[in-house]
Amino acid sequence: MEKDFDISKRLEAIERRSAVCTISGGLDSAVAAAVLTKAGFELHFIFFDWGQKTYQKELECATVLATHFKADLRIVEVPFLKTLPGVSLTEKETLTTAINEYVPNRNAILESQGVAYAEYLKAGVVCVGSTGGDHICPDNSLQFIKAMQHLVDQGTMLKPSVQVIAPLMSTDKAGAVRLGLKLEVPFELTWSCHNNTDRACGHCSNCEARLEAFKVNKIADPILYEK
Repeated sequence: MEKDFDISKRLEAIERRSAVCTISGGLDSAVAAAVLTKAGFELHFIFFDWGQKTYQKELECATVLATHFKADLRIVEVPFLKTLPGVSLTEKETLTTAINEYVPNRNAILESQGVAYAEYLKAGVVCVGSTGGDHICPDNSLQFIKAMQHLVDQGTMLKPSVQVIAPLMSTDKAGAVRLGLKLEVPFELTWSCHNNTDRACGHCSNCEARLEAFKVNKIADPILYEK
C-alpha cells in the first residue's frame, strides 16, 4: 500500500478487530472496506435507506459487495430524511453542482447510527468512505471526522472508544481508484450515479468525479454510461 494511504499503525493499535463499514454501494466505501479487510478486520456492513432515488441499485451493489467481502449486511431506514423537501438527491433529476446534492446533516445522522451498531457489536471501528481534498459538503471533511470522534469519546460507554476511521481521507477519488486497483476492489459491482439505475447518467457530480478518477488512472470505468 502506498505511503499516502498507510494508516496501518493506527489500525494495528485497535484492540477489537471488527469494524462496521457504512456502505453505500459506491466506489469510495468499497475501497475503504477493502483497506479494513487488508488490515485483518472482520467486517459488518450497514446500509441506509434515506430516500435516495437510486436506493434499489445502491442496495443491489451493497448486497453483492457484502458477499465479496464476506460481511453481514444490515439495512437501516432513516424516515426523517425522506421527509425533507427540496433535497436534490431525492428529486426526479439531480443537479450537477455538488452543493445542490448536499443532504442536511446526513453524515452525522448516518454515522451516529453506525457508531450505535458498532458499540452494540463491541466493534473497534466505524469505517466511512469520505475522501480528502476540497469539501463542499462539510460532513465529508477531516474536521468533521475529528468532531465525530470527539462525540463518540464523550457520549459512548464502550472503552476504548469505537474509532471513526476514514481510510481515504489522505487522498482524492483518483487516489481511491488507484488504491482500489491495488486491493483488487471489484469496481464493476459499485455504483456512483445519483440519477439512474441502469446506465449511469454521466453528468451528476458523482459521475463526473468517478469518470475523471478512472481517466487519471488511464483505465476504463467498468460500469456503463448513457454517454
